[in-house]
Amino acid sequence: MLRCIGIIGDSISHGFYDAEDLGWVARFGRLVLQKHPGEYVFNNMAQAGDNVADAYHRAMTEAGSRHLDLIIVNIGINDLRRRRNSDFQLDLSEGARIMYWQNLLEFLGSTGAEIVVADLLPVIEERYIPEATHVRKNSDVERYNEIIKEVCAEYDVPFFQRYAAWRTRDLSALYQDATHPNARGHQLIAEETLAFLQQNGLI
Repeated sequence: MLRCIGIIGDSISHGFYDAEDLGWVARFGRLVLQKHPGEYVFNNMAQAGDNVADAYHRAMTEAGSRHLDLIIVNIGINDLRRRRNSDFQLDLSEGARIMYWQNLLEFLGSTGAEIVVADLLPVIEERYIPEATHVRKNSDVERYNEIIKEVCAEYDVPFFQRYAAWRTRDLSALYQDATHPNARGHQLIAEETLAFLQQNGLI
């Protein structure tokens, strides 16, 4: 019987800046089907620009109306835009983000699908030009990953941690800009995602 894997995310999961127009989701799907031909289908519900609040509302309509066996969630980098030289988040407060993550995982858990949450990858801070009005900082990413990890533990959801390993890599060879992977980066995400799911008996 076919199993359906759904993906909830933002422009990274949507596949921005992959020169082959695949993105990590399509690359991941190709790897899965090489190992399990004809056994899986994929539903990419990622939308560029989405934050965790958007993901929650999108999940209510899209994930809630489909039969999904496994849902991979990778959302949050758009929650961390801040004005340059500002200590204030642009969009959602920490408390609001925690609430939306709780609501999202509670709803997804009610669908009967298995859920996996991937952490946020580091950004290349020096790639933000002086004229940029909004930036993202790795200190914010690190704090947010801890928050997401705690919420995942609360809902007994596997949390796929990649940030530390990616911080040790030459991100300039894996990113197109400050936040988006290039084709090599998307391929690495696909390979690591498959490995994590296999290690945890989810594929």
